[in-house]
Amino acid sequence: MTMSKRAAIMALTLSGLLLAGCQTTAETSGVGGQTVQMARDAMARGDLLSTAATGRRVQQIAPRIYLVRGLANVFSQGMDDLAEKLRARGYNATVHEYGGWSQIVAEIAANQRASGGRHQAVVVGHSLGANAVTDISNALAQQGFSLALAVAFDPTVQQQVSGGTRRYINLFQSNNGWGAAVGAAPGFRGRLENIDLRQRGNITHFNIEKDPGLHAQVITWIGQAVGSGRRGGRQAAAR
Repeated sequence: MTMSKRAAIMALTLSGLLLAGCQTTAETSGVGGQTVQMARDAMARGDLLSTAATGRRVQQIAPRIYLVRGLANVFSQGMDDLAEKLRARGYNATVHEYGGWSQIVAEIAANQRASGGRHQAVVVGHSLGANAVTDISNALAQQGFSLALAVAFDPTVQQQVSGGTRRYINLFQSNNGWGAAVGAAPGFRGRLENIDLRQRGNITHFNIEKDPGLHAQVITWIGQAVGSGRRGGRQAAAR
């Protein structure tokens, strides 16, 4: 689409909104109907921003990193260590207990609504918290939202991810008596990676989330997914 045609569509769209009371008539008559349809087609292609047409304000919300502990909220202390490393790099990282995963879903959904879908979130969990990572992803998918990245440390049950994340990485051990692979449900369109660490004799289910090398790898993946933690630290309104 040329710049002149795009500008013309924007002008016609704004005019149509100002004359909203006449829209029904316009849709059923001549040039007016063509104008409305052209605007709708442009919106569908992404040529125009809905916020530009409606004047609705959206927030720019910095990426959030949610780390989810396992059993009794006293194990999985590696999640706290990883959170500290992320905060030192400028990320907004918080630690949660696995039973509160539905609250995490609600917060991510609210932030994505407020930001017009631009807010990016990452969820990392260990053990029962890793099971919650899949629950969070699937719940977000049901609401039409998505994580930038999901990382599981040794989930304890076999689950399928149906959606709700662009990339899902499962770090597990198939031979430690606890770890399980994660499957892709029919229709899942994200990227799913199961990384079996069965050859790492120094790692068990109870210390896998504390390994410094795995922490470094997760931090790298987070940077790839949402960028540097130093950017986007403030909230701003945009038209």
